[in-house]
Amino acid sequence: MINDQLMLLERAFLNSRAFPEKRYYSHVLWAPRTGSVATFPGLSNACSSATNTASGSAAWAEVQRQLSILVAALEGAAATLRPVAEL
Repeated sequence: MINDQLMLLERAFLNSRAFPEKRYYSHVLWAPRTGSVATFPGLSNACSSATNTASGSAAWAEVQRQLSILVAALEGAAATLRPVAEL
């Protein structure tokens, strides 16, 4: 049971929409980045792009989109690790 949960944990962090401009990357935690933060590359890249733009711009909308993707991945990972009743 635990091994199954650990295998599914990694899948919780895969999202094909996380990097629409780079279709070959789909891992929410680890991917090439342009920002200075090592983890959460989509959010890091979006924040570094939006830092010098006006509030309400498309760059900040991308930050919100990346944050939503990240929150969904973390919630999915948490759900994967919930204790399962033994049958």
